[in-house]
Amino acid sequence: MRHFLLVAVVFTASPASGQVFECRMGQDAACLDWGETVCSNQGMCVDKNSACFDTYQCDYKGFACKSAVDECVKAHDSIVEDYNTLFADYETLRTAGGKLAESHEKLQRELMELKYCLAYASTFEEAQFCPN
Repeated sequence: MRHFLLVAVVFTASPASGQVFECRMGQDAACLDWGETVCSNQGMCVDKNSACFDTYQCDYKGFACKSAVDECVKAHDSIVEDYNTLFADYETLRTAGGKLAESHEKLQRELMELKYCLAYASTFEEAQFCPN
């Protein structure tokens, strides 16, 4: 059975009172000081910038660096924000396009009615009663 090392990182210089690290059975916590590393029995070493978020993330490929995960999350959030902006713009344009199409169809109908009326008006007075 494989055991994984849970690395907890403390970013403050002075220890905070009341901090508790809880580990599941078979896991150990470690507080690393500046420049220290911890190595597993398989030879995988981590420093203070590493964090194991769940046992499936700490696999044979090694540990995940918190900073790399943070960068991925920021990139993901930026992509989601860009997507949401583009989708909102698309919806605005789609709605505007639908309104333009309706206006175009209405104008086409009115133009046809006017052409028909003018074509069949036999006098100037009759033409004046055509819709405008």
